[in-house]
Order: sequence, then structure tokens, then C-alpha cells
Amino acid sequence: MLNLSKLETGEMDLSLEPVDLTQEARSSARQLLQKAEERGIDLHVDTPDRPVFSQADGGAIQIILRNLISNAIKYSAKGSRVWVRAYEDDTGAAVLEVEDEGMGMDPSEVEDLFEAFRQASEGRDRTHEGTGIGLAVTKKAADAMEGTVTVETEQGVGSRFSVQLPRAEGVEPQRTTRP
Repeated sequence: MLNLSKLETGEMDLSLEPVDLTQEARSSARQLLQKAEERGIDLHVDTPDRPVFSQADGGAIQIILRNLISNAIKYSAKGSRVWVRAYEDDTGAAVLEVEDEGMGMDPSEVEDLFEAFRQASEGRDRTHEGTGIGLAVTKKAADAMEGTVTVETEQGVGSRFSVQLPRAEGVEPQRTTRP
């Protein structure tokens, strides 16, 4: 709630610097692996062998990934799969993507999805717990880094959330030498 408030008022200080989305995707997936396993969800990380650098704030990237991965796990049934990806798209943007085989939703509901306190299951028929602010924070964080969030979804099939961020220019992948 505090992050949303700070993002909305412009009080959250973001430090934009080169961030390796590949490393962040792997790290966030590792942190949520036990949660996925407890729910019987098969969590996959699909990243290149090289860094994908974005001009971003590392803390905001972690918030985005945790929100998206947690939601994918929460809205997926036992035995289904969740994918976490980082890559550069055809336009050269750096992309984080989380896809699930969860409950999905009616595509006409996507517009309201990024409003605070909105959830896929609401009212008396609510089937999942949560505050309903994760996606609002995700969108505000992406916006603050000059990025975009899109979602493709189909009820009963699943959802794919894509966060496009500016690529960090002039950053060369660091080479490591092996002993």
C-alpha cells in the first residue's frame, strides 16, 4: 500500500541504472519457488544465457516480478505451469514476462485490472485472498520507469503479463573467466 501511495504521489525515489533482467527474473523465481511447489505449480524460468539490461530501478523490478509471479501462482491450479521470462523483443525493448495456465479472465475486464483494489475474483464469489493492489503497483512502477504493461488473457486458459522497459544503452555484458 505504501509503495502504491509513493508511486502515485511521485515520492518514491527511483534510481534508473542498468539492471540485468535475466538475473532479476531468476532471483525472483528462486524466492517464490517454495510457494509454487507448495501449491503444486511447476515454475519455469526461461532466460537467455546472457544478460538483458534495462535502464530501470532494481527495487521496482523486484516489486514487479514478485507481484506478477505471486499472482500467477495464486490463480493457477495444482499441476499447472508458470513461466518467467526475460528477453529483448523485436523493437529492442527489454521485456519481463510472466505466463500462467491459471484461471484467466474475460479480456473485456483487462482495462480495470490495473486499478487499485480490483481483483479477478470479487464480491461474494471471491475465491482468492489478497489486497488487490499488486497489479496497480506493478503498472505504476513500470510507468515510472517509462515502461508499459500489457496482458493477454483468456478465461479458463491463463494469462500472460508483459512488461516492456527501455533497454540500457551502451552496456556490455560482463565476461567472467573460469578458473
